[in-house]
Amino acid sequence: MDIADLGAIAALLSVPTAVVAARWNKRSAERAASAALLAGQIQADASMSVVRAQDSNEHSQRLHSSIGDASVEFLRASAALIRTVERLPGIDHDQREPLVTSDAISLGAAYAPIELLAPPALLTQAKRLLAQCRSLERLAVDRAVLRSAISALEAGWCPGDPDACNNDQHSSAFVAWELLCQWDSKDDEGRWNDRGFLDYCLRDSAALSDTQVKQILALADRSPGAWPLLIGGWSRDPLIERIKSHREDFLTAARATTGTEPVEASG
Repeated sequence: MDIADLGAIAALLSVPTAVVAARWNKRSAERAASAALLAGQIQADASMSVVRAQDSNEHSQRLHSSIGDASVEFLRASAALIRTVERLPGIDHDQREPLVTSDAISLGAAYAPIELLAPPALLTQAKRLLAQCRSLERLAVDRAVLRSAISALEAGWCPGDPDACNNDQHSSAFVAWELLCQWDSKDDEGRWNDRGFLDYCLRDSAALSDTQVKQILALADRSPGAWPLLIGGWSRDPLIERIKSHREDFLTAARATTGTEPVEASG
């Protein structure tokens, strides 16, 4: 074999080698491209995760802020209703219902965002507070009628020694007051038997107008079961105490939900 033959063989062998090298370089380039693409995807995913986390955090902050604002308005509306009911006995009877209705409408408007935004725990407390407010709304005018009558009868008592008092009006005012304070403790028969006597004492006391007497008698016939809530006591007011307790429960739930203290917290 001469040198020419060896050169031909070498030339033949160099072709596959070049092909293999070219394929290897192509695969290496593809691997590098794939690795670069994967790295780019990982980086893009990481960036998107950061963006999503930021968006989620901003959304959560906005939601908590909205819930906090709605909670403040709901607390404010319930406090307004309480204040109205507490001053209602001293207001002219014809103005009582419109005032309560106005506060009730504001309360409903303040509750609507709570119903939409609040998580379950806060919504539960909101519903309980709303139910107490609605109960207060229903009883507000009757409560005012009874409490204004009680105050008028107390003002009609004898200013001196009641045991030495000969004024029939003073005595009737006290007896009428006593009958009203004990009205819920009587059974149906007892209330029926005492109704005429109550009517007489109310009128004889001269402490109430004819319209007030009719209102009291109608209330005594219609709502003896609600009497303890309407009349309250010397130092306690169960109806107001109950709604204020539910306001505190709602305030606690709102504080736990938003992590902040609602500005309006007074009743």
